[in-house]
Order: sequence, then C-alpha cells, then structure tokens
Amino acid sequence: MDILWRILDPLAQTVTQKHLVCGSVKATGSDPHIGGVQFIQVRKAQMKKASVMKYGHIVQGDSWDNIISTMTLATIKFEMLSTAHRSLLTLDLTEDASVSTKGTKSGAFVMYNCARLATLFESYNKSVEQGLYPKFPVTEALNYSSLREEGEWLLLFNYIIPFPDVLGQLERSLRDASGIRLTANIEVVCKHLISLSMDFSSYYNRIHILGEPLPHLFSQMFARLQLMKAVRNVFHTALETLQIPPLNQI
Repeated sequence: MDILWRILDPLAQTVTQKHLVCGSVKATGSDPHIGGVQFIQVRKAQMKKASVMKYGHIVQGDSWDNIISTMTLATIKFEMLSTAHRSLLTLDLTEDASVSTKGTKSGAFVMYNCARLATLFESYNKSVEQGLYPKFPVTEALNYSSLREEGEWLLLFNYIIPFPDVLGQLERSLRDASGIRLTANIEVVCKHLISLSMDFSSYYNRIHILGEPLPHLFSQMFARLQLMKAVRNVFHTALETLQIPPLNQI
C-alpha cells in the first residue's frame, strides 16, 4: 500500500520510510502450515527434549525454564536471520529436526559456548576468593608472548579484530540504502558468531585455561583469560545486536 501511494502521490516522495523485502518461507514436516505461536511451541518443546537428554532430571524449575526460553529465542532468531532476508527460508518441522547444543550451525550452539565463558570466569572468581589464584593484573602487566597456540591467534585475527568491521558492514547496509528498498545484512553477524563458536569450542576443548595454581603458570593463564574476555565481548555485543540476552549458565 505504501509503495502504491508513493507512485500515485508526488508529495509522498519526501517520506523516509524504507521497505525490507523478504523472501518466501518454506516449511517441511507433517504440518507445514502451522502459525507463528505453534512454531515457537514446537521449537521450545524440541529444546526442552534436547536439554533433558543432555542434562537429565535437573532440567526443571524456573531457572531452567528461563534457560530453555532464551535458547529457544536464540534458535529461532539464528534459524531465520542466518539466511539473507531476500532468499528463500526453509524451516525444518520434521520430528527429527535437531536443535541440540551440538548442532554447530544453531543458535543453541552459540548460546552454549557463551555460557561456557560465563562459567569459566565464575570458576576463576571463586578460585580467587579461595586464595588459589591472585587477582587479575592490570592490562599493561600482561605477557602476551605466552600465547603460542595457533587457536589463540586464530580467535584474535579471525574474530576479535575483524568484529568492528562486521558491525560496520551491517551499519553500512542500513545507512547506504538507496530508494525505498532496504537491505539489512544481519546474516553476517549470525555467521560470525556461529563460526566463532566452532573455533572457540575447539580451542576450549583442547586447552585448560585455568591450570594448576602454580606461580610460574599464572602469566600464561592471565594472558589467556584476557583473550577470553575479548571473545566474551564479541559474543555479548553481537547477541545484543540481535536482541538476544547472553546466558550466564547452562
């Protein structure tokens, strides 16, 4: 209606409203014609089932309800926003559709790794309170030469340093739109987070960041913790861009 109005009324050309053109949505499964509310319910039920399979009987109560709701929100947003908005979006509604934290292309996987970072820093802070580790030194005192793992430099040069450019690409796509059609490259943020999650998970599974409480190991531990702070900042900032609250536990 707005586009038709602009065609017919010359005065309407002064209006600054933009139109975001979205591609078609295709659903596969036994009931491909379900509505939005039902779709959210399906994904939430799948997320709860996956959580019970992974964590068992502890998945109950308000805390887990909030976790599952946040994971469901992330799953749906990544499912829809990881594809360019002009392209066809296919939603898998089959019973075998997986939304587990092991699915490396899912929002749940991103949230799982974000929660792992929160757990890491919580463990460090508790160890400081117990007197096992010293307090975190000032940034100028850190020795980054102890970062010798390839995975550490991969996180720095592939994700931390380029991240402002990723946000800039999204901002430019919104700012530089000509005419009444708008392009929003939101998928670049999703893909950056998914790729970061895969490489962070690989690094985190191999490296013990919080080592034994021995003085000669503290220099490397603090350098790695500082790197993890930067990774956490990328997670939180990108999730905030997508209006997804980060998880502090899982």
